[in-house]
Amino acid sequence: MIEIRAGQPEAVVRLQADGDVRGEWDTDRLAQLVSNLIANAVQHGGGTPVTLTAHGNGDSVTLAVHNGGPPIPPDVLPFVFEPLARGRGESAGHSIGLGLFIARAIVLGHGGNIQVSSSADAGTTFTVSLPKAQSQ
Repeated sequence: MIEIRAGQPEAVVRLQADGDVRGEWDTDRLAQLVSNLIANAVQHGGGTPVTLTAHGNGDSVTLAVHNGGPPIPPDVLPFVFEPLARGRGESAGHSIGLGLFIARAIVLGHGGNIQVSSSADAGTTFTVSLPKAQSQ
C-alpha cells in the first residue's frame, strides 16, 4: 500500500471485511497479490474509489477488488492474466503488464482461483477465492 500511496497519493482505497478471514497462506505473497490487484484498480480506475472486500465463509476466504472506472474491453478480457498481454485484441492500447499474471500465479499456488468481471454499468471487479488451509 505504501508504494501505491507514493505513486498516487490521491487514490482512495476502502476496506470492508466480515467473517473470519484468517488462513494458512504465505503472507508475503498474499500481500503482493493484494498490492498488485489494488495497484491495477487504481491505475485503471479513472480516479474512482477502489474497494477491497474480504469475506470469510467456512473453509474459504473471498477477496474482491473493485473500481468504477472504464470497463476492460471485451476483446482484452480473455487475456488479462497472461504476461505482457498488451497488443492482444482490437484494444491493443490497453496495457496489462505482469501484475495480473503474478496475481494469478499466487492465487493458483495457494489452491485458489481468480476471476474478473467488467462492464460500464458495474465497473471492474477481480474476485479471488482462497482455501483457508492448504491441502496436503
